[in-house]
Parts: sequence; C-alpha cells; structure tokens
Amino acid sequence: MIEKNTIILNQLAGGRSDLVGFSRFLNNDKITPEKLIESAIERCGQLVDGRNVLVINDTTDFNFGDHYNYLDAGDEHLGPMCNEGEMGFYLHPGLVVDAEDGMGLGFSYVKIWNRKHGKGNKHDRNYFQLPLKEKESYRWIECGMESKKSLSKAKHLTIIADRESDIYQEFVMLPDDKTDLIIRSCQNRCLEDSDTKLYETLSEMPSYGDYRLKVRGNLKGEREARDTVIEVRYKRVRIKKPSTVKDKSLPDYTEVYAVEAKERSDLTPSTGKPICWRLLTTYSIDQIEDALKIIQWYGRRWQIELLFGTLKSKGLNFEASEVESGSGLKNLCIIGLQVALKINQLSQGRDNEREQSAAISFTTEQMVVLKALLGQYEGKTEKQKNHYKEGTLAWAAWVIARMGGWKGYASESKPGNKTMRIGLMKLENISLGWKLAQKICA
Repeated sequence: MIEKNTIILNQLAGGRSDLVGFSRFLNNDKITPEKLIESAIERCGQLVDGRNVLVINDTTDFNFGDHYNYLDAGDEHLGPMCNEGEMGFYLHPGLVVDAEDGMGLGFSYVKIWNRKHGKGNKHDRNYFQLPLKEKESYRWIECGMESKKSLSKAKHLTIIADRESDIYQEFVMLPDDKTDLIIRSCQNRCLEDSDTKLYETLSEMPSYGDYRLKVRGNLKGEREARDTVIEVRYKRVRIKKPSTVKDKSLPDYTEVYAVEAKERSDLTPSTGKPICWRLLTTYSIDQIEDALKIIQWYGRRWQIELLFGTLKSKGLNFEASEVESGSGLKNLCIIGLQVALKINQLSQGRDNEREQSAAISFTTEQMVVLKALLGQYEGKTEKQKNHYKEGTLAWAAWVIARMGGWKGYASESKPGNKTMRIGLMKLENISLGWKLAQKICA
C-alpha cells in the first residue's frame, strides 16, 4: 500500500492470484475491524509512556453509492448516508499527537459503524429523548473515556474536537487530574450567573493580546488571502446545564474557560466574515500565554484532516476500493488508516528536531538496515551528511528520502509523500532480503 500509494486491490495486486488472496484475507471471518483496532491501540499505548499528548478526534464518512454494481444493497455492514441513494459507513478515530512537537503517534480509539436501513430520521426515532449512550453523538464522550484507559501511561492527555463535540455532559464526565478538554464552541450557551450569553460575554471582554496570521485564499474565492491580526479574549464562565439534559445527577452548571480568537474588525474583508474561533477548555487561563497555548493546541486539529485526506482522494483513494463486502471494506479501512498515518509521520519526521524516536514508524530490523545503508547515501561534503541524531525519526526520514531520490541538500525542496513512498518501497525490499540472509546464514 505504501509502495503503490493506493489501497485499491486491482492496483495493489500483481495478478489474479494476488487479487483473490487480498480479497480472501479482507473477508476472512477471523479478520475483524475490532481486532485490527485493538492491535493499533495497544501499540500506541506503549509509545505514549511519560508523554504529554493530544487526542484529536473527528468523524469522516465513506460513500460507496457508485458501487451498486457489485455491492449488496442489503449488506449489514453498509448503511444509508446523509443523502438519499448513498450507502457506506462512518469512521471516528482518536488520533494521538505529541503535545510538544505535534508528531502523530497512533490511535487511542477507533469507532467504525454504519446506520441501519429503515431506521428513520431523528424525528421518527424520537432521537432527542433517547439516553445519551444510544445516540451517535455519544462517540465523542466514548472516545475520551476509552482514550483515558488506553493512554494510561501518558503523563497527561488533552481531548481536542470540533464543534460537534460541544456536549454539556462531556465537560462533566471526562476531566480529571490527567485529562483536560479543548472543544470548539458550537452554540451560544446560557450562563449560570449572568443574563448575557456566552458569545456576548466574550465580546464585551477587552483584548488581552493578539497575534499575526497569514490567511491563505481558496480556489472557490470564499476566503481572501491576506495578512491579518487575531485578537484574543478569555474569561472564566459557568456553563448552564441545558434544559434538554434531563439527567438529574449532573450539576446545574460546569465551570470552564472560554477563549475567543477573532480577526480584528478593521482587517476583515468587506465581502467576508471575520476569522473566529471560540474555544471551551478545562485548563485554567491566567495570562495571555495560557490562552495562546490553547489556540496553538487546537490548531493541531488540522492533523486529523490531513490524515483523512491521505486516506481518501489526496492519497490512498480508499473510496475507489472495489472490495465486494462491507466487512471487507471496513477491514481495509482500518489497515489503510494506519498506512496513512505512517506516510504522514515520515513527512513530519523530515523536520523533527525534537529527537522523536524512529520506533514509532520502524521495527528494530528496519533500523539496522537503515544504519547499514546510511554510508552509501551520505555525500562527501558536510552539506550532504545526515546531521540528525541516529535513531530519531528525523534521522530515519532523511535516509528514506535519500533512498527515494532526494539529493540531500537543505536548500532543495523538502521531500514529499511520493519521495517517501519510493524510499519506503526500497527499504521494504532490502529488509526482506536482509531477513532471508539472516535465516540462510543461521
């Protein structure tokens, strides 16, 4: 998959026998998403020992509505999507990221599911009266709960999520001495001790500081490229328990800090809305530096978007996979998720100077091979030497990039995913030969 940058079986297979073999593996009853997920989570749990980590969680969907010619519309592992006539399933991972340098480490939680046919809409199911655990939205809380278990060796963890995760119960149920939250606000909540709502309360606060931001334009013209200034406000608030939350065991309010990062009004284009993040956090904010740290950590949420992009059209193109069953597609999805992470780790690792261990991506055997190969890829001049500390991910990524065709000069464009894939392909082939040689010599 890494070698060919795809998880489409017809492109992976060298022939008919390979295609049949892949298909049988993915549809084997002994291979399940649960077992694949368990293995991935266990590995990540070892890597976080003593680290301060962020758990970034979000949901993406996979639509196979164009594949009706070979998928069974009644497959229990596939279900209706938001738009009529579509079918597929949903994925919600908890991506674990080192808080210090933003390096992706693995997964603390992965939920993969599909809706049932004939289930009806929210009104038909009386959705808003259902117990919290029976709602799809419970996945946001469940991710935090399960991550606390799987990341028990971590020094501290911070749960980060977008607006859909703005759930009152989450702020009550998840925080503890080792766990904090940073959630983007979705709604203008009522406050316990004020007639003024959350957003108005923030807007009335003075700006405690600001920072410069370079905004990229987009192809659709919806956002104008510009250099702008973001003003930062924050306040300790008491979020009132919504009237829709009927659980009497929950407190009438929960105390959090609200942070607003909003574009200065005089720099906002007349044709567009100002950039504005409103974040709710269980961290205490005593000074502007604390607020900026919260904003910075929330900004790392782009990594899960990058992960989904690598798994989808910007990388492995998973939705074009032609597996003939929903269960097989789910197995392939979990495998592809881990492949996408490894590709992203290498791209990140090329610049990582915090001496992140290469063990997050490579086996001990592969590290031995990389060390043996280093000499033939280093040049004679200092500019062509691998100056990273041996055994770090940056050191390994440098060797992989050279194997992939990068010339090794710092002045050159940085090696991208394509270069890393070529280097990985060569490493896999050489490592296989090394293993065979070890067996023969033994």
